[in-house]
Amino acid sequence: MNSKSEKEGWGFPRGSKKAHYFLENGMSLCNKYGFYRGLKEQGLDDSPDNCTACKKALKRLRERRQANQRLRELGEKRKIEL
Repeated sequence: MNSKSEKEGWGFPRGSKKAHYFLENGMSLCNKYGFYRGLKEQGLDDSPDNCTACKKALKRLRERRQANQRLRELGEKRKIEL
């Protein structure tokens, strides 16, 4: 397991019927649960057991991260060209 999968992933908080996606800070993407320190799993993003709000928020988060990565790469290319 890599360090990222330990910090973020799907987890089942106590009392929840659905899995929620938790970030490194312990908050779920849907903001219904906080300070979760249990086991977190990567993958299975389309499972019917996952919180719908977390799935939508995760999709937006990944798109944002991907866009930021592209911007960083473009910035590095510009530095090299200058």
